[in-house]
Amino acid sequence: MLNKTRLIATIAALAGTIASTSTPAQAVNVTFLGTLVNLCVLTPAAGTLALAPDGSRLGSSETGGLPATMTIVGTGSTPTLTIGAPSLTGPSGTASAVTTLAYTSLSGANQAYTGSQTTSVANLIDTYTFNARVTKSGGFPSGSYTVTSVVTCAQP
Repeated sequence: MLNKTRLIATIAALAGTIASTSTPAQAVNVTFLGTLVNLCVLTPAAGTLALAPDGSRLGSSETGGLPATMTIVGTGSTPTLTIGAPSLTGPSGTASAVTTLAYTSLSGANQAYTGSQTTSVANLIDTYTFNARVTKSGGFPSGSYTVTSVVTCAQP
């Protein structure tokens, strides 16, 4: 029979052997990789022009008209939109017409009617509402009219 002192010494020696033969600690890196491409997708929906009751204006905010909309979906950095000066295509006799564009967005952009190019900073997901207005003293000849503005998106 082992005595108590000898048993304690045997256990201590065994513990020392186990401690000295254990594997040393390891260190490893946990790594995350990714690639981001800044992307901006513009999805427009056409508006409708209607004639004002006095015949001096064609516009999307007139009764029967509808604004155009555009959805912006971006990735990466905040998109900057350049909204080109609006242009009018119509029957002959409309060269003296003044064409303007106004817009608002869900992110708070608010541009009054202007015939000039503008810029606007959009959210990564945003919707813009555009209104067009064409004015011409003396009224408009019969025919088809189109107001166009080229919108481009850039990201730094």
